[in-house]
Amino acid sequence: MKQNNRNNRNNGGCYNPNNESSAKLIQVPLSEHYKDKSKLYLPDGIAHKKAKEFQRKKIKSHQLRKILNQSKICRTELETKNFTEVRNSLFSILPLAAYNAGRDKSLKCLFNFLKEHLNEKSIKSKKDIILFDELFTSIVAYHKFEEENRDVENIQSDF
Repeated sequence: MKQNNRNNRNNGGCYNPNNESSAKLIQVPLSEHYKDKSKLYLPDGIAHKKAKEFQRKKIKSHQLRKILNQSKICRTELETKNFTEVRNSLFSILPLAAYNAGRDKSLKCLFNFLKEHLNEKSIKSKKDIILFDELFTSIVAYHKFEEENRDVENIQSDF
């Protein structure tokens, strides 16, 4: 058990049973990887679970919104720019997230999530960029929901 705890600290608090420091990259387009949207967006789906994890790691909303803002810009640019330019712009989120994770170890889970989802095999078409934007929008929404729930629970526990 002590071994896992040490690994968790070294991995930014993210449990990794294989003791690997990097995230497992998605090897197929996101639109293929996440075919069943109900498992992605509904309560207790992937987006909600990821939001809960980010909430437990004390990742602040403004950190998620930085990523969401860039994702929204990329989605809008799909209308006027070619796919390769937009994809490269989306990939530029990774160095920003790496820098932030280097400054604040609690953000390593966010960086690992982005690294897993943003790569040449996972972003193959406009559909994949749109899906990433929808997924991250859902994560931010559920994160806000969990943040509000936590605040209500803290107020109630004060009484």
